[in-house]
Amino acid sequence: MGKILLKDLMLGFPALAEPQALGDGEPAYGAKLPIVPSSENLKLIEAEIVAVAKEQWKDKADAILDMLREDGKLCLVKKEYRSKSTGEVYEGFQNSFMLSTRNAKTQPTVFDEYGNQLEKKTDIERKAYSGAIAAGVSVEIWAQDNKWGKRVNCTLLGVMLSGEGTSIGGGAAPASADDFAGLAKAKAEAGDLL
Repeated sequence: MGKILLKDLMLGFPALAEPQALGDGEPAYGAKLPIVPSSENLKLIEAEIVAVAKEQWKDKADAILDMLREDGKLCLVKKEYRSKSTGEVYEGFQNSFMLSTRNAKTQPTVFDEYGNQLEKKTDIERKAYSGAIAAGVSVEIWAQDNKWGKRVNCTLLGVMLSGEGTSIGGGAAPASADDFAGLAKAKAEAGDLL
């Protein structure tokens, strides 16, 4: 299994605070990550997919990878990520491939831009929203070959956020005090109450 660190990626549909079901699947932690074609991230992912396939399937790896690619059973989808109901490309995924990450058992670690681990659900959701930029994303790519079939999967291990990004897709961050600037009443002083 191959652990790699991807850099400077936008988070799409993050489920980092609690498991969520996407479509008909079982609830799990994870995120969808847009991958720019010809980027260093793409080179790392593709090299690791080939490496784990060769380790698992030896001399049959190339043929099995071709089959998995045709059947849509690779974690890396080499086309824009679209809504199944509208056909529209999701915001942030234009002109990009998509890496699908998942972790069914263990909550990925989440760090803020200062390296502090975020543990509370509210803190994670406030910082790790759709559109947030991750300075680093730690993933493990691995080959599956069991009673559920053959695939190449990607487990999300952790994320370090950059503190940058713009909320997309209706997944806005919770309101802050700044959003209500000028609306709060002044506190009464003790002398004003007499």
